[in-house]
Amino acid sequence: MALKTAGDGGYYTPQHDGSGNYARLALSIEQWHIRVAGSVSWNTCPGAAAAITRFLCEGDRLVRIRFRWLMVAPLLAGLIVLLDRRSTDSPPHEAEWLSADDVMLRTVRAGTGDTTVVMFHGYAESLMAFRPMFDQLAARTSVLAVDLPGFGLSDKPQTSYDLAGYVRRMTAFIDRHISGPIVLVGHSMGGEVAAAVALERPDRVVGLVLIASAGWGLSPATMAVIGEGADVMGWINAVVGELVVPLHDSEWLAEPEERRRYDPLLDPAFRAASARVLKEFDFAALQTRFGDVRQPTLLIWGERDPTIPFAFGEAIDDAIECSRMITIRRTLHRPHQTDPDRVLEAIKQFLDDPPACRSGVGASEETG
Repeated sequence: MALKTAGDGGYYTPQHDGSGNYARLALSIEQWHIRVAGSVSWNTCPGAAAAITRFLCEGDRLVRIRFRWLMVAPLLAGLIVLLDRRSTDSPPHEAEWLSADDVMLRTVRAGTGDTTVVMFHGYAESLMAFRPMFDQLAARTSVLAVDLPGFGLSDKPQTSYDLAGYVRRMTAFIDRHISGPIVLVGHSMGGEVAAAVALERPDRVVGLVLIASAGWGLSPATMAVIGEGADVMGWINAVVGELVVPLHDSEWLAEPEERRRYDPLLDPAFRAASARVLKEFDFAALQTRFGDVRQPTLLIWGERDPTIPFAFGEAIDDAIECSRMITIRRTLHRPHQTDPDRVLEAIKQFLDDPPACRSGVGASEETG
């Protein structure tokens, strides 16, 4: 720091006197100029001069303390701004609870278009299973995902959970809340529900995407596990479902506070509903009915699916007149979660170019 007198044009560099004070400078500070980015006259700023005098006269200890604060203050300010930004940013979607016959279902919808893609998740999961591809599909058409009755944050009444009950509720849902043509996307149990709704309402459903769909049955190993006790499996699936696909994501889906606190592990109604599904839902109910599906259908299957074997997918592909099958190699039961990019691309191609209906002929493809 260089200091210049008001009159002599010389420079004076203050020397520390060993006592912790810049005494010599303090005696005549109001008669000096400090050159910082040009000459600033303190003769005309006695208040500023007094402040600097006090600052310098407090010595090294206070200088060090204030220097530390000068270093820390910007970090604190940046942290405050960051936290404030996180607290004020709104998630891109907001959950809705819509009626489906006698129950209320958590839903999320986005996008615009004449055709609506409606997504049904698998057993013990929720609409969050489709999050990896939801926004990309919504960029090109109207999309709606739903928690099926008994799962997620939808109602879990003490009632029947057979296939007929799901078809009744989901048909009432689409008739009340969705206008125009519909493409149903279903995974596992949700695929069977989607196919059954397509059979029930061919006037509304114009296309099907079945991802590792039930309807032809489950693997013997899966059936053996279920046979050990549906009540125990209800609790186990609550744990597994939450680990695989968490119910909440506050950065993506806004929900009321009381809904955000919902935990299926603490809800006996969830365990009871998931147990009743295993007891009452027939996972092979469409074996003789897949041949009646007339809508263009895309089947997506993991090559190593241990729950609903790949061979079952091939059987469904053979049964449906207007079908195309995509095989994803080295993949298990949830290709839309483990390889969402490939599944998304397959769905986009299907929407742009559905398979032609040629009696008794299906087209198959394999991806790496």
